[in-house]
Amino acid sequence: MATNPYVNKVVFGNITLIDTSNVTVTPDKLADGYTALDASGALITGTAKSGGGGSVPAKDVNFRDYDGTIVNAYTKAEFAALTAMPDNPSHEGLTSQGWNWSFADAQAYVAKYGRLEIGQMYITDDGKTRVYIHLEQGRTSPMLGVCPNGTVDVDWGDGTAHDTLTGTSTSTVKWTPNHAYAAPGDYVIKLTVTGSMRFYGNDSSNQYSGLLRYTSSADGRNSIYRNTIRRVEIGSGVTSIGDNSFYYCYSLTSITIPDSVTSISNNAFRNCYGLASVTIPDRVWSISSNAFYYCYSLTSITIPDSVTSIGTYAFYYCYTLASVTIPDSVTRIGNYTFRNCYGLASVTIPDSVTSIGNYSIYQCVTLASVTIHDSVTSIGENAFSSCTGVAEYHLVPTTPPTLANTNAFNSIPADCIIYVPYSADHSVLDAYKTAANWSTYASKMQEEPE
Repeated sequence: MATNPYVNKVVFGNITLIDTSNVTVTPDKLADGYTALDASGALITGTAKSGGGGSVPAKDVNFRDYDGTIVNAYTKAEFAALTAMPDNPSHEGLTSQGWNWSFADAQAYVAKYGRLEIGQMYITDDGKTRVYIHLEQGRTSPMLGVCPNGTVDVDWGDGTAHDTLTGTSTSTVKWTPNHAYAAPGDYVIKLTVTGSMRFYGNDSSNQYSGLLRYTSSADGRNSIYRNTIRRVEIGSGVTSIGDNSFYYCYSLTSITIPDSVTSISNNAFRNCYGLASVTIPDRVWSISSNAFYYCYSLTSITIPDSVTSIGTYAFYYCYTLASVTIPDSVTRIGNYTFRNCYGLASVTIPDSVTSIGNYSIYQCVTLASVTIHDSVTSIGENAFSSCTGVAEYHLVPTTPPTLANTNAFNSIPADCIIYVPYSADHSVLDAYKTAANWSTYASKMQEEPE
């Protein structure tokens, strides 16, 4: 079977025809709503649920494919009635590794907080890491660098001889020679890992992402090659996405990450302007500082309950981020974590979180409601400042958390209400109204309905 990843489609009214001249198509390989002609010329209709089939409307609990498409959605009540997770989506060339939440943990979380985003994990079906690139005229000689503990076979995707990278540490980068492609165009680089491998990057000027470059040293031409990366499908042997791995890969639009990956490091996807959605595998325990900084197109990210910390600036300036799950395992929301996430509509701070950092949810202008659970003991400077659309804050702690400054809720809307727990003698409300720095917002406070 041919493996051309680029499939053309033509739409006539409500029928979408797929050009299958370079691929073998069966109903289970086509998404719902798509039709195609098979080898004999007969019309077949897709049955597989996948990102290509169109998104279903969002509800309280949304199951997302690697590209952010919602493939299943349930109200809180509907999800509570399920006896198992929904079926996994399917894609040619990828093997499903299941959802990044367990069924039991997901049901417990939804019962407690009412909403959840869950994502699908994949590994490549042949175990190879595939890097889809597009080369322009005059810039057709990239070099490739990764950190191998063992060997990495590099198939450049043009039928020429392979290169091999050998190393003894996943923190030391090894480079191939510059590879001379005969012509510009689309290619798929395949990496076969024996042992383990870590993606690499460097934060020096004109270097950044390490995967593809013109030279291993600082050079303005490096930006050309990191911008050639369009899609990445990670295979076996990859254990971490290291510092600056895909920094300034402007044209990277999608990535599938298997559950062998345990860490996503500083600046890993920083300034990946085209990246729309990411599913974090269920073995990752930390999302480091600046990991998705300036990912303008990121609309959804699904975070499993293995994650215990989210670093500073992790989602800073993710303008279109509309949905995120903060799992019960997270204990601290760092400084500037969701600053300027203009598309974020609601936030529930789970009761595992004890502190909300400075500027952590600053200027999230479309944020409509915020719930802060009773484990939170401190809220930093400007934490919710300039969130000019919030209608309601729901505070669960009966003891007012320490408020670092009177600016925590600067530019609070005139009609916004800060709800605090009901108490028969109104002592909780009185405590909030008189607490240091909270007193600034006393006129906004009301008790939750009894």
